[in-house]
Amino acid sequence: MKLLCHLAAAGLAALLGVAPLCAQPKRIGTFDKRSIVVGYYRSQLFGDILKANRAEMAAAKKANDTARVRELEPWFGAQQELAHRQLAGEAPIANILEALAPAFPEIEQKAQVTSIEADPPKGKDVQTVDVTDLLLDWLKADESTRKIVRDLRNQ
Repeated sequence: MKLLCHLAAAGLAALLGVAPLCAQPKRIGTFDKRSIVVGYYRSQLFGDILKANRAEMAAAKKANDTARVRELEPWFGAQQELAHRQLAGEAPIANILEALAPAFPEIEQKAQVTSIEADPPKGKDVQTVDVTDLLLDWLKADESTRKIVRDLRNQ
């Protein structure tokens, strides 16, 4: 009976030129947060940020700019603390999502999803698709990173 209802609704919708009421579930890309935290902090993307901050620190030290050195020093410890808290699920991953945002359109297309969300909505009208591996591909995760990720996911 339910199938008959869906077929009738689809046929009527086609005749009227409107979308059927019983639309397909919305496909949302999701990912394992811990895997993406590890992938991001071990990536060249973060490595470039770290390298730039180290270079700025070295330049400040070379110029004897103690005020700038004092401004920069806390960043390194704060990044490490943030990474640990994110890995433990105790801190949001907004900085990582922002860094990954340029990859989302390409990954959405590959995975055939409408969006990628850290915490997708629940419901029968939502179908989640795991895009963790596609994100790790975009981050160019090496084999040792992928091993760490596999071990994490198996815990």
